[in-house]
Amino acid sequence: MTAPTRFEFPIAKAEYLFNRFSQPGVGGDKQKFWREVMGFESPEAIREAILAQISLDLLHSVGENDYGERYQAIILIRGLSGISWQIRTGWIVLFDENIARFVTAVPQRFGRQQ
Repeated sequence: MTAPTRFEFPIAKAEYLFNRFSQPGVGGDKQKFWREVMGFESPEAIREAILAQISLDLLHSVGENDYGERYQAIILIRGLSGISWQIRTGWIVLFDENIARFVTAVPQRFGRQQ
């Protein structure tokens, strides 16, 4: 296992969070959470908010898959709406690499903060 030394977060992944509707009953409406609840107005703003809070020290290994070592980190994001929410982020470090690549971000069920 190679420890990650930096992050990679393609804007396409943030666009997925900002624009994606899920099928009913499958994972919720990503767009509704990020736009309406958190108040983000662009994928770039979501990406910047996540990258501003994440650090290598926060990553915890959650096992391997066929591609590499999977990591998670829970961070607190304050949206443009003024609401703060705990967000579980997912990352992967591909075998023989040291880059933590963004996979997804999911709000914690009871993660709203005052």
